[in-house]
Amino acid sequence: MTTPATSPTPPPDDSGPDAIRRAFVPVAAATDTPAPGDGSRLAMVNLSQPISALARTVGMILHAAPVFRFGESLATVDESGKIAGMTAERFTSWVESFLAFTRPAKDAPAVESIGKDLAAKIMAADQFRDQLRELKAVSEVRLPVWTGEGEARRVELAPEGFDPGTGLFTVNRIPYQEDMAADVAWGILWDGLKEFPFDPEGETTVHKRRSFSAQVAAMVGVFCHALFPEGTPRPMIVFNANQSGSGKSLLMRVALAPAHGPPAESGKPETEAEFEKVLDSAAIARKPFLVLDDCKSIHSQSANRFVTSPVHECRLMHSQRLAMVPKVTQVIATGNRLVISPDLERRALVIDLFEPGEAAARSFQREITPGWLFAPATRARFLAALWSLVRRWRDAGMPLMKEYRRGSFEDWSALVGGIVIACSLANPFAPRKAESGGDEAGRALLLVIGLLVGESALELPPTLTTGEILDRAEADGVLDLIIPFAKPGGEKKALGWKLKALRGRHLLDSQRRLFEFGRRELAAGATYPIRFL
Repeated sequence: MTTPATSPTPPPDDSGPDAIRRAFVPVAAATDTPAPGDGSRLAMVNLSQPISALARTVGMILHAAPVFRFGESLATVDESGKIAGMTAERFTSWVESFLAFTRPAKDAPAVESIGKDLAAKIMAADQFRDQLRELKAVSEVRLPVWTGEGEARRVELAPEGFDPGTGLFTVNRIPYQEDMAADVAWGILWDGLKEFPFDPEGETTVHKRRSFSAQVAAMVGVFCHALFPEGTPRPMIVFNANQSGSGKSLLMRVALAPAHGPPAESGKPETEAEFEKVLDSAAIARKPFLVLDDCKSIHSQSANRFVTSPVHECRLMHSQRLAMVPKVTQVIATGNRLVISPDLERRALVIDLFEPGEAAARSFQREITPGWLFAPATRARFLAALWSLVRRWRDAGMPLMKEYRRGSFEDWSALVGGIVIACSLANPFAPRKAESGGDEAGRALLLVIGLLVGESALELPPTLTTGEILDRAEADGVLDLIIPFAKPGGEKKALGWKLKALRGRHLLDSQRRLFEFGRRELAAGATYPIRFL
């Protein structure tokens, strides 16, 4: 005789009303609050007590409920991972799923609802907020997190549900393979990236190119977002192409799709004031990323401060109060022929794309469509591959990258670079080569100067003027590239600022001769003496 199979009993819900009722007995003893005897009815909270005691009692009852401190506000998280702000109006009815407010009466306590004024006082009380758990982020997939302390510290995937150690709430909508072999993982990444025109920078093999490694680093950085404490500065990720249609926006989506699905994208605001509002909103909402797609320029003092500072000062919405918000947002920008100055390059991880032919005329073995990229099966494969890369690094002793660390971003670049290099790829933070499609404005200016110097004899080094360099750049059709934002009549002044930064630099002319580029102020204007080395 066989015993019929039975379905396993599901684990009890640890955040619903039933769990709150079961947990209420010790709370009742600590707060002298009436408790139901069998745990099947709602806990009762006496309204005839001071606000501080009332708020503390409500907070203790709701400690295991899905309501959290989230930044400067309170929020709930549902089973799908959706975050909803908690308001006083909403709290009045929402809280009645977990407890009953009562007032003493002659025969038995009378149950009554609270109004929004009392709800607001409870929600604002420190005694209430101190009892709630702090929510740092919500993820619909399991991401790597730190576990253990000291020598036992290691990287594992976050558990499903709320993790008190990290403040991460994981929904796990897309389960994925957790033991994928390294060669299979590499095949998935290679199959998805191999046809993009990553700038060669002197390398004929695609997977040895710096920009290819930078793309993998961008994907790893997004996947490992939870490994970095809040406030960790993260470099801007920049996708820079030499022409439209090269795949910069698609590569950005490839980086974000595994962990986040279809990303929200917007252009860069035209004014700094509008940009500051966008950054404020991202910081307050604790957005994991902010995409600025198809930018004409990425130069911005607001962006510079945002990516380098661990804390962002912003004005809370509908308030005159300023708040200091720990920064967690990764800024991502895309654009064609972006001017990447040396100062900006130090604050960015740049993926350069260089398509020598007509981008629109290209054909591909694999056509990456939104339907394919954002499909759960595709995301699961990429997630499994990225976790395989992280496991390989973890099992190798978690080495940190030592060369070419980004100043102000040492923690992020050392860890992400360490994972990428552990997979035998090129260093994604290595200097971008001048002959690549990177700083095209700087490259064009050096080319113009090199041509002018190359036309002179070795024994008669020239002395160049701003006007001569300006005329040659205009004749060669690169003046707009070198000084794209110069106002009419202000070209000499704009070019002069560029030339001033080259003073004392050792450069090569068109004959491959090394020379020093100098500068001398005369009454007639700026001149730049040349000295061959």
